[in-house]
This record gives sequence, structure tokens and C-alpha cells, in this order.
Amino acid sequence: MSANKCLTAAMLELGMRHQQNFSFTREQVETYCALSGDINAIHRDVEAARLRFPEVNDIVVPGGLIQIAVTGIFGSQLPGDGTLGLTFSPDRFRKPVCLGDTITVTVEVTKIRGELVEMDVFVDDATGTRIGSAKSRLVPPDETYRRWWEAQQQG
Repeated sequence: MSANKCLTAAMLELGMRHQQNFSFTREQVETYCALSGDINAIHRDVEAARLRFPEVNDIVVPGGLIQIAVTGIFGSQLPGDGTLGLTFSPDRFRKPVCLGDTITVTVEVTKIRGELVEMDVFVDDATGTRIGSAKSRLVPPDETYRRWWEAQQQG
């Protein structure tokens, strides 16, 4: 992962992308479930997960945990620090993500309207098959915030 960024809307261009791989641990799933109150058995019991998804080999990673990984990209990479999320509209995942599975998340700038930026989000499995997508609207940091951020980076 590259160093954190802080890009204003004026610094963004259509088609800019960031891609990052993720793999989730049992501890991350347990922490997410405890914080969110998600007590769904498919996130803690393999037998329950297999009843819903016979092809899985482990518990299912909550979709919300994957969404949190995406917001981490928005807030650290593209656009970066100071970004405010307005909307996140995911499609249903086409197949479950399990512990240890590697997914690739790609975010891409698709529209810039003043200070409002729209992004497409794509989630692919380890074979490159698209398993999910989303659309998001964000407000990147403004120039005042960027100047503050740059000063923090220097010292």
C-alpha cells in the first residue's frame, strides 16, 4: 500500500483508480460483529455458513466489513485524508467471501461535479471474477484542509 494521500476535487481526473487486495481474519470478523451487533451465525459457525452456501470452506465475511475496507481506501488513498462519504450503494455480492479469501477492490473516479465526486467500486475474487460492485458519492478535502494536511506531513 502506498503512502496516504489527500487529493482535492481539482486534483482528481476521470478514470483515476486505486486497487488494493484484502484478506480477512477471524479476529477482524469477530471485532466487526461485536461492534456492529451482527450476530448472524454464518459469520461465526462454518456449519451455518454451509447451510446457506454449500460451497464455502469457512465462515462468511460480513459484507459490511468489506464496505469498511472500501471506506478505508476513500479516506486514505483516493481521494484520501479529509474525504467525506455521502453515499455508498452496493450491489449484492454474487458469491460469499470467506476467511482467507483474497479479494481485489478497485475504486475509480467516474464523475466530478464541483466538489462532489462519484466513484465506481469493483470487488473481484482471486481468479479475477467480479463478485460485487457499488457506487459512491464523496466530497474530497478542500484546499484549506489539504494545506493543513501537507503541514502535518512535514513535521
